[in-house]
Amino acid sequence: MEPVAAARLLARESYGDALTVIVGGSVLTEHRTSTSDLDMVVVTGERDSPCRHSLSWAGWPVEVLIHDERTLAAYCADNLARRWPGIPRLIAGGAIVSDRCGLGGRLQAEMRHRLAEGPAAASPAELDAHRYELTDLLDDLTGTDDPGETAFIACRILTKTAQLALLAARHWQGNGKWMFRELRDHDVALADRLAHALSDTAQLSAVAGEVLDGVGGPLREGYRVTDPRDP
Repeated sequence: MEPVAAARLLARESYGDALTVIVGGSVLTEHRTSTSDLDMVVVTGERDSPCRHSLSWAGWPVEVLIHDERTLAAYCADNLARRWPGIPRLIAGGAIVSDRCGLGGRLQAEMRHRLAEGPAAASPAELDAHRYELTDLLDDLTGTDDPGETAFIACRILTKTAQLALLAARHWQGNGKWMFRELRDHDVALADRLAHALSDTAQLSAVAGEVLDGVGGPLREGYRVTDPRDP
């Protein structure tokens, strides 16, 4: 059964009272694979708390996020503020399979508008924090000759370099495969160079250094930040 048809049947049989049900994620895109699941957002009337439900349906693994309008709005606002728009992307790019009152269409229009606006610009303090951490990681990579340490430091440099590039460009962030997709959306050449550099520490350092240079260069001497915690 095709994903939208399967989601529509699940919505009818299990979430018939929902205000709207939207299915989305990789399964509706060219990135669909044999392990793709159905990612669904179910919006109900007022409820005590949101929940996440994993199940199998019509041969598909399914992840269902169940919210009322208030909690969904709060989660979307949090995603957007953190620049990691997982739920907004699911809604914006999804297929509405149930919509009792037009809520699904309104949610899609709102999320598409917010995603098109882009995330908030990074503050100088945010950029400096990322510059400092990436500089420190590159120093660690230069200083180690332990293969295990090298592997773990390199993975962190890969992620931090991508994060800094996206942050500096005022582009949405991602996690795992979605970070690579966001980086390719921003700069295909950079994404491919960075991905292929993971096993080559010299190349990885070079790519990370280029990203650092684009935002002011390495940051060590004189960097200072106040700890907001009050023990």
